[in-house]
Amino acid sequence: MENVFNSMMEFKTTEFKNFFKSTNASLDCYIEYVATIGWVASYEDPNNLKHCDEKSFTAPSDCVRWLETKVPFSIKFKEV
Repeated sequence: MENVFNSMMEFKTTEFKNFFKSTNASLDCYIEYVATIGWVASYEDPNNLKHCDEKSFTAPSDCVRWLETKVPFSIKFKEV
């Protein structure tokens, strides 16, 4: 697993170019680069599509910060 944005909310690459999915969020969270818009963050509850949202940003780090305020996620700590 990779954390492509180096944040507490972890994202991995997908088979689609410039499309990333969170691996540790309670809901499906995505970050995508859209050429005509910029960086887009979105989340959705597959069981209740009324609980979803998306917003565009100029940087992927802003996407992550926004998603971290919207969706609970888990953090795993390593013992050293």
